[in-house]
Amino acid sequence: MINFLLDKYYKRPLLYDLIFTGVILSIIYICENKFEIELRLEENANNLGAIGLTVSGFILTLLTILLTVKSNTIIRGDKIDEKVNAFQVFLASPLYSKSIRILKSGVLILLFVSFITLALATLGKNLYQSYGFYINVVCLIFILLTFLRCFHIINLILDMQNNKLKN
Repeated sequence: MINFLLDKYYKRPLLYDLIFTGVILSIIYICENKFEIELRLEENANNLGAIGLTVSGFILTLLTILLTVKSNTIIRGDKIDEKVNAFQVFLASPLYSKSIRILKSGVLILLFVSFITLALATLGKNLYQSYGFYINVVCLIFILLTFLRCFHIINLILDMQNNKLKN
């Protein structure tokens, strides 16, 4: 069941991230207006944009490593001999390009959200003071979901390598 949900999620991660963000923002809005819970923006809360840029750097580093390993690995045709490990099979499979696509889109999403957050905090001070909490919630959700998505891919790759070592 979890694999089914993850497959659905990975096909359209941005759509599901937006839906999840909308649900969370709706819950926060209802809590503020119906239950009169006051949520404030901390003065240093605009650091989320910088955190997003840092996480995107981490993912970009992972992408660079994967692309470098791919370019240095030679797999001839469709033949897989006994010397080829599971990671090399991954590099030759369609999962490699899917993983690269997910990681690349993660970097782009994080950069976009981070720059928007930083721009609003810097240039649109009045707007940021009014809606800063909501802007930070959106930024935090996108950072968290993108990081978890990329971390899951890293774990799958490591599991693939560890399974080969056990055999």
